[in-house]
Amino acid sequence: MKLQKFSEHQRHIGIIGHKISHALSPAMHTAAFKKLNLDYDYGVMDVTPEMLPNLVASLRSLNFRGANVTIPYKEKVIPLIDEVSEEAKMIGAVNTIVNNNGRLVGYNTDAHGVYVSLAYYAEEIKNNHVVIFGAGGAARATVYAVAKFFSPKRIMIVNRTLDNARLIVEEFTPKFRLTKFFYTNEHEVITREIDVASLLINTTSVGMKPLAGLHPLPLNAVIQKHQIVMDIVYNPIETTLLKMAHAAGAKTIGGVEMLLGQGAKAFELFTHNEFPISTSREAVLKELMQSHTNDK
Repeated sequence: MKLQKFSEHQRHIGIIGHKISHALSPAMHTAAFKKLNLDYDYGVMDVTPEMLPNLVASLRSLNFRGANVTIPYKEKVIPLIDEVSEEAKMIGAVNTIVNNNGRLVGYNTDAHGVYVSLAYYAEEIKNNHVVIFGAGGAARATVYAVAKFFSPKRIMIVNRTLDNARLIVEEFTPKFRLTKFFYTNEHEVITREIDVASLLINTTSVGMKPLAGLHPLPLNAVIQKHQIVMDIVYNPIETTLLKMAHAAGAKTIGGVEMLLGQGAKAFELFTHNEFPISTSREAVLKELMQSHTNDK
């Protein structure tokens, strides 16, 4: 386990994950703390699975206000904390833990990130078809937010491991009766559904550095001008999927929007202050541009 060193007097927040040296949450939140002159700091806690219970338990005793949670622990932390919000229970994943005087409460702010990213296109999504790639914690939050806030006619979940997709369909079908859920990993079925969808969302790591040249679509799938294409991957800023969508004339939403949206909600839970989104956006984009420069 690599535990970030913190100063003695500040309130501490960190991000829990594994192999997360690329995480932008430290830059995003640190910029917000500085802007509002808040006495907090933010570090990276890269922890192996066997050390996760001890790390989560330590959040109670250290001077921690809480932690964000990312891959691969959004579902694994649930039995390790004291309380889970109703929304996080419905989603089945926690990405934010708040320490309330030693009591750890879990939330899911990814759903808020999805909502704010797609809100402008609400009328285009309502009563239409949606294709979501992935069946992990981010996919769960995405399916929940799209079904709850935008009421599409149907949502198709595409995932190589059908059991994970099937579980999401089984869990969400009784919760959102106005939307038909189904799942597949068959290219022909995926291609047909993409043809009639108004919204495509990638919630997988496909297209993320160092595999930036990849995308989740079947080889013969075609993005159309009227469609909305969203990718939660934020590094690179414009993934191969988004480049394809842009070339087709489709509307595109990059992963930075969801990152900032979920970060805003988490920041408010941690600090009870309004998130200075423009300041944090600038910090995130600066980090991404620096990363791109270093790769050349």
